[in-house]
Amino acid sequence: MLAAGCARDPAEQVCPELGTGDLVVTEVRGNQTGNDLLKPFGELYNASGHEVDLLGTKVRFRKKDGSGEVPILVRRSVTVPTGGYVVLGLEDDADRSPYVDYGFAADFQQGFLSAAFIDVETCSQLVDRMQYDSLPKTGSYSLGAMPPSADTNDLPTSWCTDPSMGSPQQVNVACP
Repeated sequence: MLAAGCARDPAEQVCPELGTGDLVVTEVRGNQTGNDLLKPFGELYNASGHEVDLLGTKVRFRKKDGSGEVPILVRRSVTVPTGGYVVLGLEDDADRSPYVDYGFAADFQQGFLSAAFIDVETCSQLVDRMQYDSLPKTGSYSLGAMPPSADTNDLPTSWCTDPSMGSPQQVNVACP
């Protein structure tokens, strides 16, 4: 007789070596109005001082009232160079846009939350947390502080709306 085991995604068993603040949420783009062709995404900055592979990293979009969350898991190797940006998009990973490094549509079965915390974790260790109260319908919510850090992304004054199509995979515009 075979014992039934717990089936886990192999990516859940991978633990990238990351400390608090090594990855920083730098930009969030929600659902848009108008003819804008970019889809919703979240952007991370590698502040670790070394190249990072995101395989096994979890990003949790949590409702601010605590009533639910949408966790995503990076299920394949996605390398981020030191000081580089990576975009996780609400798209199919096999057919993603050129500005998206990893598509998480398979995990995310709803639209972006209107107000949320975004937690970046590796093996249950919190690497970064940011929060937003609303996302612009045109452009993105961008961390305009340089260099990006987990401390500056905690300050509401470091964030602003970038009314353009956003700046995926690159430095954000400075906030006024």
